[in-house]
Amino acid sequence: MARFALTFLAALLLALPAAARGPDFDFPAEVAGFVRGPRTDYESRAPGFGASVVYTNGRWKADVYVYDLGQAAIPDGSSSPAVQGQVEQAGREIGAMVQRGIYRGSEDKGAVRLDGAAGKALTCRAFAIDHRDLGATDSLLCLTGLRGQFVKFRLSAPSETQPPRAEAERFIADWLGRQ
Repeated sequence: MARFALTFLAALLLALPAAARGPDFDFPAEVAGFVRGPRTDYESRAPGFGASVVYTNGRWKADVYVYDLGQAAIPDGSSSPAVQGQVEQAGREIGAMVQRGIYRGSEDKGAVRLDGAAGKALTCRAFAIDHRDLGATDSLLCLTGLRGQFVKFRLSAPSETQPPRAEAERFIADWLGRQ
């Protein structure tokens, strides 16, 4: 009976999506001057879509997404085809927001390289977005694989405030450093 129970438990663990059995991530109350806001659970409604947490510092809004899309082996770092595919998908999602009228327009400003160790672990792109409600917005999108999950950062700020990109980079580096 004990052997059957162990076999059943092992089979159950193998059948669960990676997000259900994957490592927890730390979402500290404060990171580099950014304060944590609400957490959104997508996983319960759409397995593989994980969760996101919002952080703000008065200039930037940072959304951190952790998800696996049901993929079992997402390698660490940003060079894998899986992570590169997610960067491309995120760009398409921004374009879809234009088509749905949430954004009036967007422009992919190209690849951005962050400083330090975080820069080596991430693929980043900058976007200029004309947000229907917020106006001209600067947006930084960064993605990596970490402990079998995709980790996506989307930092946005009104263009007119000219927020220092170093603040965004420090947030990303500090958040990753706590994992």
